[in-house]
Amino acid sequence: MSLSQTPLYWLIEIESYDYQVGAFKNADLSGKALILSNQLWSIIRGTLVYSVLIGPGIFKGIATKKGIQVDVLEYLSALIFDPTMLRFDEPLPQVDIVNPEVIDPLGARKQEEIVTIIRNLVVEKGNILAADPLATVQQKANVPQTAHYEEIFDKINVSHVSGIQRAKFILAGTNGPMYKPFVKYFNDRSFWRKEQTKVMATPFYKFSSFVDIDVMSDWMIVEKAGTDSKTGMEAIGDEFERTLTIVERESESFIFDL
Repeated sequence: MSLSQTPLYWLIEIESYDYQVGAFKNADLSGKALILSNQLWSIIRGTLVYSVLIGPGIFKGIATKKGIQVDVLEYLSALIFDPTMLRFDEPLPQVDIVNPEVIDPLGARKQEEIVTIIRNLVVEKGNILAADPLATVQQKANVPQTAHYEEIFDKINVSHVSGIQRAKFILAGTNGPMYKPFVKYFNDRSFWRKEQTKVMATPFYKFSSFVDIDVMSDWMIVEKAGTDSKTGMEAIGDEFERTLTIVERESESFIFDL
């Protein structure tokens, strides 16, 4: 983990069932989340292991129950999700070990294209890097089954947006209605009051407060084990503030006038 890590925009399409949205319980939720995170983190608490994106973000979508629709707009400090549950019949993200970043088969490129790129780099040109291949890439990963899948989640697609020009193009288009309020919230320095932000905790089926003990307590960030003894909301809060500081310091790379 590098302290000089540069955050990426992560754009997530979400369709979920049984979600609690304000007074709505067991609602169908659909929409998009946009969040700036240094990487896709792993958190562990007891036997629970989830993935989490930590940083300033926003969710914009619609909650539906019994024919009633409610617009949803929430400012986020983290997004917690379980990739093994949400990727019912899809492979888990793979990691490029030469240029470390999360490569997501559910992003813009097909899995076959990503596998080909890794194989060409690692296997076919393996003699440049090492005598033996550095990694073996499987086309399919075994994903645990869940009998309750259809009752809980239908889809979550995660991709990342890097590069200023590419980010501007993607955020200024159909994502403008969510990006503009995000920019305003950022410029008002409202993200610095993280206790007023929400954590989109999909395994708990709700937008929780950042200080919600049931959702936020006791988590350990796996990638920081051995270098940081903080846990729970303190650990996640530190990473959120670190990311927010980088974004503020380098705002010309992240905050665009559309």
